[in-house]
Amino acid sequence: MRLLLLTTLFCGITSVQATLTATFSSGEKSITQQTRMPALHVEAGEAPAPGLAPGAFTTHWKGTLTIPKRYRINFSYEIKGSFTLKVDGKDITFAEGQSTRLRLNQGEVPIEIHYTSVADGSGSFQLYWEERKEFTREPIPSTAFKKEALTINSAHLFAAHNCVQCHVTGDLGPLAMPELKYAGPDLTNIGDRTNKSWLIRWIAQPDHLKPSTTMPAMVDHTKPAGAQAAADIGAYLATLTTGNPSPSPDLTSTEAGGAIFHNLGCAACHTTPSANEPDFENNRIPLNNVAAKFKGSSLISFLKKPQQHHQAIKMPNFRLNDKEAESLAAYLTKESTGNHTPDPSEFPPGDIARGKKLTTSLNCAACHEGLPASTAAKVAPAPDLVNLTDWHKKGCLAPQENRGRAPRLILTDQEKSALNPATIAKVVFDTPAAYASRQIEGLRCISCHAHDGRASLLTAVHSETKSLLAHIKGQDTRLDQSLPSLTHMGAMLNTSFSEKMLNGTVSPRPRPWLDMRMPSFPLHAKSLAAGLARQHGLGSASANDKLPAADQIKLGEKVASMSGYACVTCHAQNEKPAVAAFEVQGINFGQIHQRLRPSYYHQWMYNPARLVPNTKMPRYTNEDGTGLRADILDGDSKKQFEAIRAYLQSLQK
Repeated sequence: MRLLLLTTLFCGITSVQATLTATFSSGEKSITQQTRMPALHVEAGEAPAPGLAPGAFTTHWKGTLTIPKRYRINFSYEIKGSFTLKVDGKDITFAEGQSTRLRLNQGEVPIEIHYTSVADGSGSFQLYWEERKEFTREPIPSTAFKKEALTINSAHLFAAHNCVQCHVTGDLGPLAMPELKYAGPDLTNIGDRTNKSWLIRWIAQPDHLKPSTTMPAMVDHTKPAGAQAAADIGAYLATLTTGNPSPSPDLTSTEAGGAIFHNLGCAACHTTPSANEPDFENNRIPLNNVAAKFKGSSLISFLKKPQQHHQAIKMPNFRLNDKEAESLAAYLTKESTGNHTPDPSEFPPGDIARGKKLTTSLNCAACHEGLPASTAAKVAPAPDLVNLTDWHKKGCLAPQENRGRAPRLILTDQEKSALNPATIAKVVFDTPAAYASRQIEGLRCISCHAHDGRASLLTAVHSETKSLLAHIKGQDTRLDQSLPSLTHMGAMLNTSFSEKMLNGTVSPRPRPWLDMRMPSFPLHAKSLAAGLARQHGLGSASANDKLPAADQIKLGEKVASMSGYACVTCHAQNEKPAVAAFEVQGINFGQIHQRLRPSYYHQWMYNPARLVPNTKMPRYTNEDGTGLRADILDGDSKKQFEAIRAYLQSLQK
């Protein structure tokens, strides 16, 4: 069970993750990894793959297409560089950028692609296909490939456990993983926020309170000396306070807080605060220790701004107002009271002076700011990992009997074996696409959003908290509450808009009818937005602010009107409301141009259900690709949709 928990957290192991094998080669060095789709975008001076230095490179993709029924396919491409393609053992030739039609039978079809970058190490590649009766020209999606389990990502483990904070590694350079700069929580005035008893228990055995934690166990609580050390450190940290106590949450708004807990979809990442057993199967973070941990009104402050004392925290910012934060804190506090995880051992009284010395000798300041200068004094440095050839003989990764004073990392034996000197190259040469893959897993994006054929966890567990809405009338008559899929997000959104969404600065909300709201991840916004695009072989993009010709705008307004395709039935146009959105609204037309890349817009308009199977958006093309309205622009759907896009562009704010 423990192995399943950690491999899911750090490595993305799942039986439904669509992957290809990609071998990147530069000079005499080659690296093989798994990737979502045959696509890449590399700028000159960037690493083509994690662990590979910048420079001219080749990429060889090898995988298996899963074909649901007999297709007749035309392949095409967008490229900077050169490539060859082999499908079902046959070399595919191209004329003017497009292949001849190829019959693919139902089942598994092998595919191989060999790509060569330009001489300066830059390159880009996207492989398209088209089945004239089924779908228009589109990038081959990640869901088209045979599903395989992912392997352990040792670089992610290395960064998540803050190895570089203690170990000397030298200058890692500008292409190193961004996570290597992330510190642990700031302990400034930690005694104002956290109860001493919880601090002691956390230091003694952090994985007992939070099984998925990356905080190492700095003491051996099973021995008297270790239990005493935990008590001493906890006693000292509890003295780091301003001395100004804050009032505890008012528990009268518990019922309202429970409704917020459900409506925000908190069950996607957390078990309920009354559940005192961890959910190892789904790797959800327990909340049963909330009342035991937080002191005074600190929980309210935390819910309003989780990043205040820990910039790299995984907990997102839902931008709660005062009333929401107070109500949610009341619910969490009341429901978790008395349900805390039992103590792993008895603890003697702590000695503050000894605790202060221990924070120095254990080098706690390496990961945590906020400790007095005396605790940040130099200690004996940990071994230089660059020059250490065997990471497993002694220290953090060694068996318990050879670990010495090194901490106990919360890792399985399999994960420890994956960490080795080769990991250094992977963390030194990182890529935006790899960063996005790590954060999709690490930030638990797939807990709320479907991804690559993998359903969101929320769809399976949200019913657990539905009873929290029992006191509210009309819950069964609300608008559709389905959340957008992440599968195409990097190809769908302009990176400038993605970044704003992740920063929490988009206003108004694109889907204001949802009870749930997109939280913000300020630390990750810029890099994650860029990485999502790179996964699809795309660079960063922003909306073009130049207005189209007036006659094109007027034509597009007509096509979108009630006398055309009646788009305004469901979509508002800035302050002008939709005519009659019966079951669910559409996104306001004033936001579309800033949001969508033109290529995705046309792919969506051709057949929305191809991209989002449960969409309420109707299809406006016939099977042959012509528009449903033959009387508009001679039935040319591409011209019709481009006219609508011109109108949408005129509405942008």
